[in-house]
Amino acid sequence: MSLRMKLALGVLLATVFLGLMLGYLTYEASRTLDQTAENQTLENKRIFEDLSRKYQAQTEGAVERIVIAQLQPLLASPATEIANVLRDDLNGIDETAIIELDERGNPRMTVIKPQGSMAEPTAEEVVVIKRVFETRRHELLGDVLFHPYQPDPNREALQYVLRLKVKLPPIRFEEPPKVKSAELGPLVVAAFTTLGLAMLAVFVLLMFALRRFVLAPLGNVLEDSKRIVKGAEGLEIKGFKGGGGDIETLVTAFNAMFTELKAYQGDLEGKVKDATRTIQKQQQSLVIAQRLAATGTLAAGLAHEVNNPLSGMLNAARRLRKREGLDERSSDYLGLIEEGLQRIEHLMKQILDFSRRRDMKPERFDAESAFRRALPLVKHRLDQKEIRLEEDIRQDLPPLYGNEEEIGQVLMNLLINAADASPDGGAVRVTIGPSDKRGVFFSIEDSGTGVPENMRERIFDPFFTTKEPGKGTGLGLAIVHTIIDNHGGSIRVEDGVTLGGARFTVELPPAEVLESKRRREVV
Repeated sequence: MSLRMKLALGVLLATVFLGLMLGYLTYEASRTLDQTAENQTLENKRIFEDLSRKYQAQTEGAVERIVIAQLQPLLASPATEIANVLRDDLNGIDETAIIELDERGNPRMTVIKPQGSMAEPTAEEVVVIKRVFETRRHELLGDVLFHPYQPDPNREALQYVLRLKVKLPPIRFEEPPKVKSAELGPLVVAAFTTLGLAMLAVFVLLMFALRRFVLAPLGNVLEDSKRIVKGAEGLEIKGFKGGGGDIETLVTAFNAMFTELKAYQGDLEGKVKDATRTIQKQQQSLVIAQRLAATGTLAAGLAHEVNNPLSGMLNAARRLRKREGLDERSSDYLGLIEEGLQRIEHLMKQILDFSRRRDMKPERFDAESAFRRALPLVKHRLDQKEIRLEEDIRQDLPPLYGNEEEIGQVLMNLLINAADASPDGGAVRVTIGPSDKRGVFFSIEDSGTGVPENMRERIFDPFFTTKEPGKGTGLGLAIVHTIIDNHGGSIRVEDGVTLGGARFTVELPPAEVLESKRRREVV
């Protein structure tokens, strides 16, 4: 089949298709008009309903004001007579009740009229009743008025709320007439005939335009497209020879798309390389974390194995020192042995404390009490270096929840570090006060040289220490961080403001936060 026959067949099929589409569009237009008429009818109905509700609300407001004005003489009645006043059949109110709050804050209703009724307030009425008790302002719920009643002016809390059922006259509006849809029959026939003829003319002109402006230049485009498919540098179509206009603009946009695609390809390669490097770093960090976990497990096992013979050697050294007849030199050697064994025992205890999470026996405790528990354990070190201890402790602090002994251990470690960092004759400042999150903060500041910025991220890592070899194990702050984390708190290090050294700040949540969390975990 020749190209011309194909075009003629295409035009014929397109004509049939567009004719069907025109019929479908005509049907849709008619349906849309019908739907528009129905929507307009519903909109008119909605407007009239809104108007009805508006006037109903205005009427209810007027009735409410009249009822309130008539109710004022009833409210002047004392508490001993209000029931009789509400029970009176001539007061114009069908149902009356007196409501008060029980010891749990729930409304308790005593029906006055009709007498002997066991009616209970609905859930919606309970909400309104509680709001009236809080605001002391009357509210109208449907045809039921809830009004505050305070017979005793000397009493601060509202005593009663009166429930009064009033009659509201309804307002009725007639529904608006239904909007009729427009008749489109003759107009549709004329439009269908005109569009059919115009469509036929358009397709005839289109066949001519396709031959003149599309089919002829396609041969030129085909060669450039083959070059692009083969991946030639530049990825550019030269354009139509003899063409122009919109098709030339399309080719320009096509070339710009290939240019952006090339740039995006280069950017994507860079992102892939960055992502690969990030994944490699994360894999290295994961390997290090796994090694640290294995090292902690091994250290805990070694600590358990060392503790048994260590205790025996320490007891033996202590017994030898208590023997009579030892010369001074032997006694000194035994003292050195005992001191060394005690240091090893202390190190093993720190390793065990770090490698396991101890079960706390949580209870409420006072912040200052935890500090006073830790202070005697470091007082000798402060006195030895003649360090001045400054205290700034608030007295109206909320209680904390957790293990007071562990928090005391935290404060003891921080005080020891502050004493070691401060020079002889320096000072250590302890501040205890309320935090921004309604909890308590502990701040311990020393007069030393502070902690460098590059070390602050690692200072809580296990076995990391800035002290000289033999004077620190690097486990103290790691244990502190673990304890604070178990108590739901946080710890940070920053530059001191008062003494110029380092300042460690511990923040703990209030007792009710951890207590409620623990109850949820138990349940």
